[in-house]
Amino acid sequence: MRSILLLACFALTLILIDPGEGLIRVILDFDRWEVNNGSAFFNMEKFRVRKFNRTLSVMNGTGVLLVDLDDRYSYGVHFARSAQGNNQFNAYPMKLAAKPFCQFVNMYYREYQHLFLKYTNLPFVPPEGLCPFPKGTYWARDAHIDSSVIPVVVPEGLWRATTDLVDTVTGELVARGSMYVRLSKELM
Repeated sequence: MRSILLLACFALTLILIDPGEGLIRVILDFDRWEVNNGSAFFNMEKFRVRKFNRTLSVMNGTGVLLVDLDDRYSYGVHFARSAQGNNQFNAYPMKLAAKPFCQFVNMYYREYQHLFLKYTNLPFVPPEGLCPFPKGTYWARDAHIDSSVIPVVVPEGLWRATTDLVDTVTGELVARGSMYVRLSKELM
């Protein structure tokens, strides 16, 4: 009994000393990328998800942004989860609320750009911001997400992150795309 208590105290101490690492590791595996509409704004025909090795899927390819994006457009991301991985998605309360595009880039993208800059040619957003986001050809080579940025409390399953680009003048949804990611956990 004392050995079990001692082991439990030791494990709890390890978790409390370094709460970011814990005993569970989150694993993200890209499944696919879909563009639902927005061909007047984006050309993503040469963008795909492929298997990099037996444990990692990556994003590769070239996408073309056909217009400069400024605060005339709002951009947001909402999430849905399929617990069984069978494409029966339920909306999840976690989201990145729609904001004018430049505000979205200067707030959210700038904070996480370090995750993308080594795998893409997306522009660097300096502290003073970037507006408009320039049109051009952007590539990704073996891009993957460092799963350490995902909190351990996020549940497993097939996740869909849907991005919406809305013209704020007309209220029209001008582009929508979805990225599908499998999230699983394993003991370290």
